[in-house]
Order: sequence, then C-alpha cells, then structure tokens
Amino acid sequence: MNDNRSNDIAIIGMACVLPGAPDALRYWENILHKVNAISDAPPEWEAELFYEQDTKADDRTYCKRGGFLGKLAQFDPFSFGIMPNAVDGGEPDHYMALQASQDALKDCGALDLEPVKARTAVIIGRGTYVNRGNAAALQQGVMVESILRILKQLHPEHTDAELAEIKKRIKDTLPPFNADTSSGLVPNIITGRIANRLDLMGPNYLIDAACASSLVAVEMAARELRTGNCDLALAGGVNSNTSPVLMMIFSQLGALSHRGQLGSFDKDADGTL
Repeated sequence: MNDNRSNDIAIIGMACVLPGAPDALRYWENILHKVNAISDAPPEWEAELFYEQDTKADDRTYCKRGGFLGKLAQFDPFSFGIMPNAVDGGEPDHYMALQASQDALKDCGALDLEPVKARTAVIIGRGTYVNRGNAAALQQGVMVESILRILKQLHPEHTDAELAEIKKRIKDTLPPFNADTSSGLVPNIITGRIANRLDLMGPNYLIDAACASSLVAVEMAARELRTGNCDLALAGGVNSNTSPVLMMIFSQLGALSHRGQLGSFDKDADGTL
C-alpha cells in the first residue's frame, strides 16, 4: 500500500461572514434549516436610482435582489492599527478579508504561534470587478468635473465661486479619496495587508478564476503546502461588495435572474444573483 501521508492536508480552522450568517456555525445551521438569505437591496443601495423592471437601458438594472450582508459587514480598524478615514473610501473586500483571516487563525489556535506564522501563506480568491471603492474614486475625479462642465454650459451665469461651492457639495456626498484611502483600492494589496497586519511571512497573492476563485485558492494553498513553501495556509474568497454598476453589466448580459431567485441545478433557473 502506498504511503500518502506526506500529501495529507488538514483543515484546522474556518471563518466566514455570509448573508444571514456572521460565522461558519450559523452558516451551517442556515443550510440545515433551509434558510433563504436572499433579500431586496437595503436602502443604502439606493435601488430606486438604478432599478427598472424589464429594462434594457444601459444605465439601469432589472434586478435589485441579492445576498446582502447588511449590519454583518463590520470592521474595527483600530484593532488592526488602521486609521478609520482609510477604511471609508477603500474597498470593503480589503477589510472583510482581513477580519475573516484573523478569525480563522483564532479558530485554529495559530494566531499567536510565531514559528507557524513565519511560514503561513495567504491565498485569496477575488474577482477584479468594478466595486464600491473604484467607483467612488472615479466619481471624485472624472464624474465631478464632467458634471461641472455640463452645468457651466447650461448655466453660464454661475460664477467660479458658485461652481466651486457646488463641486465641494458634490464631493462631500462621496467617500473620501486621498493618500490614506488609495492603498485600499489596489486589489493585490488585500493579501499583502493580511500578511502585514497578522505578521505572516509566507507567500501571499490573489487568484481571479471568476466564480471558481475561492476553490482555486484552496487548490493553490494545497500545492503550496505540499511543495513545502509554507506550513499553514489561509485560503478562501472575498466578494463583500457588488455595486449597481456591476449589476448593470450583468443586466446587459442577461445574466441576472428576472424572478430574483436562485435555482442552482434547477431546470427553471433563469439567472444568477
């Protein structure tokens, strides 16, 4: 009999935040009790600005339902030595992934094991989509200036001082964009930030394999362990924010469910959410 013990991989800790589930235990309980965590978009999503039933317009979406985290999307920047103003304008994926990584290390008892942390890898699956932080940064620059240019053409009577005040008011409604927030907009900093904040010295990188990203991340983590590049690996996926812009793209593709329901492997399924 072949001895394959050297290739065995043990899953020793888990953590997650999913719609209707603040942790892995609740997620499993929701599965057992057949909980449907799909809901209408929350008020802060401002669906009325973008939603139009059966629309074919390129600036609208015909679906406003999905798996929303709501108040479960929480992050304490002070506990990780991060300034709060850096978080507000950054991509939520950075901080949700950091929190889940710390929780997973706590779950397996490795958070304070320095020799283990020195050889711990971080491999995260994450789609390179248009998300909240990048959309806000684009609005702060190009969109604000475009609005002012059109306004000046339509109402040339506005003085420079009045236009400056309008610009300030528009920018005040948007998340900040500055040197502190900029690192939270670079996708590949997600794993680097996790390694930095949790003192992990193994390899770290992102995987984008579309809907298979988290599964491929787990596969790559197993390879890293088997090749001896690390002794422990944090592997998983993050997609904590889906902006209306992405929903518009999927609406143009006809990929979203018109019924607002998921039906995986169901012959009546009409799209994703």
